[in-house]
Amino acid sequence: MNAALATLPILVTLGLLALSVRALYASLAALATALVLTATSFRTPLGDLGDAQLHMLPTIVELGAILFGGILLSELMTRTGAQSRMGNWIGSACSSPSRAVLLVMLGVTPFAESLTGFGIGVIVAIPLLRQLGLPPAKAAVVGLLGLVTVPWGSLAPGSLVAAELGDVDFQQLGIDSALLSAPVFLICGAATLVVALGARRALASAGDLLLAVAALWGTVWAVNTFIGVPLAGVLGGLVTMVVLLVVSRMLERDGAEGKREPIGRTLSPYAFLVAGLLVSRLILESAGVKEGWWTVVAGPGGWLLVTAALTPKLLGAGEPVLGPAAVAAIGRWWQVTLTTVVFLTLGTVLTVTGMSRELAEACATIGSSYLVLAPWIGAVGGFLAGSNTGANAMFAASQANTAEALGYSTGHLVAVQNVSAALASGASSARVVLAAQLAQNAPGPAAPPKAPEPAGTSAPSSSPSGTATGTMTTPVVQTAVNADTDTDADRPVDTRWVLRTVLSVHALVFLTTGVIAVLWQ
Repeated sequence: MNAALATLPILVTLGLLALSVRALYASLAALATALVLTATSFRTPLGDLGDAQLHMLPTIVELGAILFGGILLSELMTRTGAQSRMGNWIGSACSSPSRAVLLVMLGVTPFAESLTGFGIGVIVAIPLLRQLGLPPAKAAVVGLLGLVTVPWGSLAPGSLVAAELGDVDFQQLGIDSALLSAPVFLICGAATLVVALGARRALASAGDLLLAVAALWGTVWAVNTFIGVPLAGVLGGLVTMVVLLVVSRMLERDGAEGKREPIGRTLSPYAFLVAGLLVSRLILESAGVKEGWWTVVAGPGGWLLVTAALTPKLLGAGEPVLGPAAVAAIGRWWQVTLTTVVFLTLGTVLTVTGMSRELAEACATIGSSYLVLAPWIGAVGGFLAGSNTGANAMFAASQANTAEALGYSTGHLVAVQNVSAALASGASSARVVLAAQLAQNAPGPAAPPKAPEPAGTSAPSSSPSGTATGTMTTPVVQTAVNADTDTDADRPVDTRWVLRTVLSVHALVFLTTGVIAVLWQ
């Protein structure tokens, strides 16, 4: 009976989200349900509840700072045109179709998403994919499949929540999540090449795929192991981009180098942020500080705020942009943050009152077979909540308790939860709609110059707006695979096809993760 009651807050959340109720209202309804159960069936002293929430206060503050700093930085990069310049530069650097697509999918998207989160990787990647020549629907799928480093998105607040509620070491969770991400990178990368280039060309591009996956996975694992969790996705995406660009420069001799504009200043905010995080990490480690308010101030939240404040000067913005960008960021930030805090509070209540333990004991009754289902449980939360943080707030504690009941490694099962929920959040309805709209509205590659018109006729005077500099973007992918005609490219994106394609790829990942969980004894 208690186990059935303990499922009510989660069922309320999932049910309301499935009915397209906004995540904030769904989380508030679930929290209200949990509080009613706390007052009736799972009686808990108010002092214990208060102590638990007080213990989570630094995490809540850090989450709020990370969310606001990430949104503000993204807003500033958009308003100054820096994101557009970065995309155009990368798009001109590869003429190989496979490397161009992988550069965006396993380089640009993980880098942008890990740095700022909230689907920013998709926002950066899809316009670039359209410029490379992918039709809108395929660009939407590839953009969504690129969300493979969401456990480290926004500098890893979702993983931080999983570690806190699952009572596992944060850095060890990052290492375990990195190990589990190898098949995620490989399967999603292979599917991307099939969607973008076709099965035959994808098979011929296996070398490029293995190179990109090795660069991303090796860096993510190494950073989690030797530096820390927050920067793993950022540096992984950055190293992958560098590796593919170096290989392209060595193998491709098309004269494109002379046409590319300097990109150093455009990347300066990202370089400043990464350098600041690395330096502060070393200082905290040498001082022996591993938790408390200093880690909040010197962590991702603090450095994101400092970076955002300096971004206009670093980019040489000619007009004031910080104020308007901050106003716009606040409008996007408060509801996302409030929803995240409510989900986090819900997870804490479920843990302190023993509801998570009741759920765990019920799940443990099915024995080791539960390990096959564990990725799907995390995936349901990520898909419906559209947030790794929200999904971990709901399920991380119960997954940890189930692992204890089964005599299984708690860290391993929380990592399964973390990776599965993160990947599935990229296929949430909100993300799919966003990707479809971006792909439909983003301009495709500029048309090649036409032959001179006969005398007496007039040629259009306006130039394509596919690039920020007015230069034409070479349709690398379009040239290689004879992409759809202009009529096909203008066709509305079928969101159902996009969702089915992405979920099919994800299902293969979850099956693989379940097998790994069984073998990972």
